[in-house]
Amino acid sequence: MNFRAAPGIRIDWIDTRIETGFSNFLYIDRHYRSHPVLRRIFSLARVLGYQSLLIERLDEGTCTLLTEENAALGIRRPEFLGSIVHRLTFWRCSPDAAAALTDFIGYAVFKSDQLKGATQPQDHVYESVLPSVRLEDQNNFIHCRRSYAVQTSVGLQTVTGVLYAQQNDLTFVCAHVALRTALACLVPEADLSYARMNGLAGIDHRTRVVGGGSGLSPDDLQTILRGLGVPHEKIVHEPKAGLDLPTEFQRDLYGFIESGCPALVGFELEDPNPPPGGSPRHIVPVIGHTFNNDAWVPDAQRAYFGNQLRYFSSESWLSSYVLHDDNFGPYYCLPRHFLKKDNFRIILGLQRHATAYSAGEAEAVGFDFLQSIVRFAPSIGQDWYDRFGIFCRQGLLVLRALLVERAAYLRHLQEIRSWTGAPLEAAIIGRMQNHLPERFWMIEASAPELFTASRRKFGELLLSATTPLPKPLNITPLLAARLPGMVLLPQAGNIARLSTELQSHTPLFTSGPA
Repeated sequence: MNFRAAPGIRIDWIDTRIETGFSNFLYIDRHYRSHPVLRRIFSLARVLGYQSLLIERLDEGTCTLLTEENAALGIRRPEFLGSIVHRLTFWRCSPDAAAALTDFIGYAVFKSDQLKGATQPQDHVYESVLPSVRLEDQNNFIHCRRSYAVQTSVGLQTVTGVLYAQQNDLTFVCAHVALRTALACLVPEADLSYARMNGLAGIDHRTRVVGGGSGLSPDDLQTILRGLGVPHEKIVHEPKAGLDLPTEFQRDLYGFIESGCPALVGFELEDPNPPPGGSPRHIVPVIGHTFNNDAWVPDAQRAYFGNQLRYFSSESWLSSYVLHDDNFGPYYCLPRHFLKKDNFRIILGLQRHATAYSAGEAEAVGFDFLQSIVRFAPSIGQDWYDRFGIFCRQGLLVLRALLVERAAYLRHLQEIRSWTGAPLEAAIIGRMQNHLPERFWMIEASAPELFTASRRKFGELLLSATTPLPKPLNITPLLAARLPGMVLLPQAGNIARLSTELQSHTPLFTSGPA
């Protein structure tokens, strides 16, 4: 049984609105040894409107995962005496009120491991889930959040967010917790234990240990992912080993997270006194990004610095990556160009499904097909299609590549409306349903003003994601294209053109939490 489902023994339920002199800082100072990550979590809960705090104790006898974790600690450190675990839940209601579903905000599990002879226990936030303070309406896009059920003494509650975890530096380290966060977004049970990770990586806490400077290597991480059957791609920049990434890593990272999958990003620290064997490293899970609608760079690159782009990638408006850092807490923003290529070492991009080529390649091939469509039909006398053609010829399209599943795309087709309210005809949606594979690349085509101001697009082009791209390129990868006034479907080596009353721009594709 995991820490969310285990029955807890209630210690207290504090009404922070009426508790005289209540302070997050003072409470954490007194009860949790001024733990900085816990301060971050309490601060986020405060922004989310928490008014009361329920504290429950979790014991080994009612939590199998806790028993497993403590058994591993006993092997790793024979002087381990036991642990104290508190589950802290945040509420918008007063204590013992008839809590509504919207009153539950989220939780944190705080674990204190007691070691014989130590002056203080080793504390860490074993896990926490809170909603993101900012979402799409504030240009924060966290596509891989999901819902978690939490059983408290008040009853069963749910919270939607991205699981955060912190290392104990004894039986699991930063790579473990980063991988656990990433896998929780993809693996249905959302509770891959560190014991299972260590078993797959060959760590038994006797002949091989982690913590105190020993961690997981990239090969270990890949061994774990392969053992779990999780598709992934690895991008490495190790100049000293002759593996020099020819481009910046930002575009590849964006390609993973925009399709709703997390990525692990590893980097080398700038340590003036590096340990023997090289500089220390750290790895974090990247779970989303922010956009800046008023970014100057996309236009300035083209106009002032001679960058003759064929199109704008939607990544051009990316402002920051959203990540968890086990040293600091959940939901931090990493400015796009803060982590330099000199420090970057690895990306492990997790995938729900393996693909034959990357999002960046899909975007480029999608543009080639859009150009061919415009050459075939440069103008049809319909305002929004003709405007699309002009933007394509002038290199002003904004393209956004996502790996999508058929069911989600069909829902998108059923929901979208033109600027005047016209839907896509049911007969066309039926033909698309019979024509499309289970998953594919979707390349959305927009204009800078549409994309940034109203989150809308001209349409989209669909490519097969599972077959390698032919050289030279031919029509084989093309599955469909939907543009103002028309839908194109390959048919027996030709292109069938279907007319539609959906003749203007439509909303961008969005995907909710799993």
